[in-house]
Amino acid sequence: MQRQTPAPPAPQHLRAPAPPGSALDALPPESLDALARSLLEPLSRLLRSELRGDRERLGRLRDAL
Repeated sequence: MQRQTPAPPAPQHLRAPAPPGSALDALPPESLDALARSLLEPLSRLLRSELRGDRERLGRLRDAL
């Protein structure tokens, strides 16, 4: 019988959301909205880069129409 190694812990960004009463609950809605807007561009840039890399690995530089 093979011995299985335990899975590594999940990265911080993949963990479950913070429980109620966390620091995000203390933020006013306007601040939370501003935070979301400020993260939109960097996250979309990272996603586009990841998708481009996947297409390059598959040998398809353009999406099929």
